[in-house]
Amino acid sequence: MMTDLAKGISLYPGLEHSLEENLEQLRTAAEMGISRLFLSFHIPETDPAAFGETVQPLLRAAREWDMETVGDLVPGNPVPEELTALRLDDGFTGADMAELQQKYPGRKLVLNASAMNGEQLRELAREGVDFSRVEALHNFYPHPHTGLSESYLLQQNTLFHEAGIPVGAFVASQAGRRGPLEEGLPTLEQDRHREVSLAARQLAALGTDAVYIGDDGPDRQELEALARLSGDVLELTLQVWEPRPLYKILAGHVYETRPDEAEEVIRTVNSRALWKEAEIPEFPFRRCHAGDVTLDNPRYGRYAGELEICLTELPADRRVDVLGRIPEEERFLLKYLKGGRKFRFRVVEMGH
Repeated sequence: MMTDLAKGISLYPGLEHSLEENLEQLRTAAEMGISRLFLSFHIPETDPAAFGETVQPLLRAAREWDMETVGDLVPGNPVPEELTALRLDDGFTGADMAELQQKYPGRKLVLNASAMNGEQLRELAREGVDFSRVEALHNFYPHPHTGLSESYLLQQNTLFHEAGIPVGAFVASQAGRRGPLEEGLPTLEQDRHREVSLAARQLAALGTDAVYIGDDGPDRQELEALARLSGDVLELTLQVWEPRPLYKILAGHVYETRPDEAEEVIRTVNSRALWKEAEIPEFPFRRCHAGDVTLDNPRYGRYAGELEICLTELPADRRVDVLGRIPEEERFLLKYLKGGRKFRFRVVEMGH
């Protein structure tokens, strides 16, 4: 598996954006630490002449920025020299893939994670394909209502992970969508209208090893959200009512969920020690609602400093301070905080 989650953007030379616009998008992404570029070599709407004039400058620029380049290929088309990874779409047999791996030993093969099954993987193994030089990448789905279900993506991720193959997937931009449909290019249908920040964190929580923005017009905020993404630690937004010194401590720590999952709250294994030497100030007395983040105060004795996230409404308790809340649109991420999962908070004031 990858040691850290990989992040990529997608560009489509020969479509609506000029070479200068694509180069600027590439530079911005690279400066943020986004390390991959996805290109497709078989989009029907592409202007062939414009594609031929712009694809090589893009590939050269990506190489100068030390970015990996993943090209979506179909049988019969030439393989550009600058590509570092060959994404093999429909039409390639196991023998074809083994031949390509021998012909291009310095490049990765990238399989279609959405369409391949266990028998096809076994065929690749019989053909002698070296899985240590193989990755997989899901499709994106321009047509509304045709994207994958979460359960199917998880099934496919597990299939490839069991073979030792990392898996990537796409999220849609809400700022700049690729034509001609302009309906977003996500892997999961449920992510078609989700912010990049939420969709990318969901894919990471589902065990996806690489996340790409499928559309070619993301804005700076979307690129920053992707660049901030971690594969090991799920980031949650914590909305607070007013700034307090303890929030700096709260945001500077990585928490881990307990393996014995409680029914009504998410508990952490390492929070009490963090607050042992810190003062827990008085907070207004509040009832706890789903998505609230709480901290046990000194009235709770040896439980003082225990941090929890409420999964349901709980009665007000003077031993429990309500620190803030996870915004409603983010609460679906809490279902991924199973036992042993790490998470952290990004603290923002209400209304910001």
